[in-house]
Amino acid sequence: MFLWFVFFLILIALLLYARSGPALRSALSLPEVKRPMVIAHGNDCGNGLYPGNTLLYLHKMVELGVDGIEVDLWLTADGDLVLMHDPDLEDFSNGRGLIGDLTLAQLRELNIAYHWTRDGETYPFRDDPLGIVTIEEALQAVGDTLLILEIKSAQVRAAQVLSQMLQRTCKHNQVIVSSFHQGVIRAFRRLSPNTATGAATYEAILLYMAQLFRAENLLSPRYQTVQLPMSHFGIDVITTGTLRAARRLGLHLSVWTVNGRADLQHYISLGVDGIVTDRPDLLMVILSGRGRMIASKLSSQTR
Repeated sequence: MFLWFVFFLILIALLLYARSGPALRSALSLPEVKRPMVIAHGNDCGNGLYPGNTLLYLHKMVELGVDGIEVDLWLTADGDLVLMHDPDLEDFSNGRGLIGDLTLAQLRELNIAYHWTRDGETYPFRDDPLGIVTIEEALQAVGDTLLILEIKSAQVRAAQVLSQMLQRTCKHNQVIVSSFHQGVIRAFRRLSPNTATGAATYEAILLYMAQLFRAENLLSPRYQTVQLPMSHFGIDVITTGTLRAARRLGLHLSVWTVNGRADLQHYISLGVDGIVTDRPDLLMVILSGRGRMIASKLSSQTR
């Protein structure tokens, strides 16, 4: 009983803290579609169609016609932001060390798709190397396609570099910026108040906790979008309650990372606003078939 009382006091304190920062209107205008947005996930380990966070991947996803592309950003030793999922170079490239310890020029010498394989036996890009991509290059590559940018670096400098780049290129209306690091996303919001952001970890937890008590109306989010995992510690995160809370707060809710057909169909039926997936091709096929099925039903009802 005492633990529940302490939990309740902590929840109230967090809710009051959340009320201190009103939601801001961003420059981003998301498409109003009666289906989840198809958001390609920048996977680097072979689960996707192409090596994620590469120019090849970006170009192919634009050609496929996805609604958005999720990429990850790391700060180099000399202050550039580059695309990559994980910081350890040995995991994906023919280099060693951490991204943050090398300059952009040094990273340019590496094949960042060296270890990419779809079957565990063949490595198609060892003879056809792919280079590191900067955030500026990524924005040029995708045209007007939405980019969801996750700042992986824990340094506030990463937020400053990204904010300056978006102001310089006038691309603040084409991105959603998120980060697991509260200090980083707080700094970015202060520097770029008109750029859409996603909920940081504690903010997402607070939203989930609030909706359990139907207390989401007490929140005043500093973010405009929420990207949540399918589950956390075995608990389903995306529920009708989570969706209700997001709708009441005017938040755009996406789920990650969904790859299986059954899971994709589940979240389509649930009515999420976006699905982040390594298999956007499969999601688009399912959505296309679902659209034809609904159209067929409507047609038969009017006969």
